[in-house]
Amino acid sequence: MFIRFDDLDLLDFFENEAISVGAIEEDRLIYSTKDRTELSMTMAVDAYSRIIHISINYKNQIVFSSQFQNILEIKKRNDTLLVETEEHKRIVIKKSPCLGVIIENYERN
Repeated sequence: MFIRFDDLDLLDFFENEAISVGAIEEDRLIYSTKDRTELSMTMAVDAYSRIIHISINYKNQIVFSSQFQNILEIKKRNDTLLVETEEHKRIVIKKSPCLGVIIENYERN
């Protein structure tokens, strides 16, 4: 099994192409974006291992860094990415009003 996501959604959210790490068939990608307040966000996706790593930096200093496992799906809704895990956690990655990550519990339908 692997993480379900639409490349175009991630391209739209991060506003640039992903960087492929390793062999293309391994499906390991790095996405990044910056805002006008000197915040930047990087998300590394290992689709086959079902792992993502998110890092937020301010003026090149890490303010948030976490790895999440057992990712089922990444989907875009408006200006946010919703990341669903097997453990009934949702990671909400947002761009406005500033870059941020919210971790919440949820019930899957």
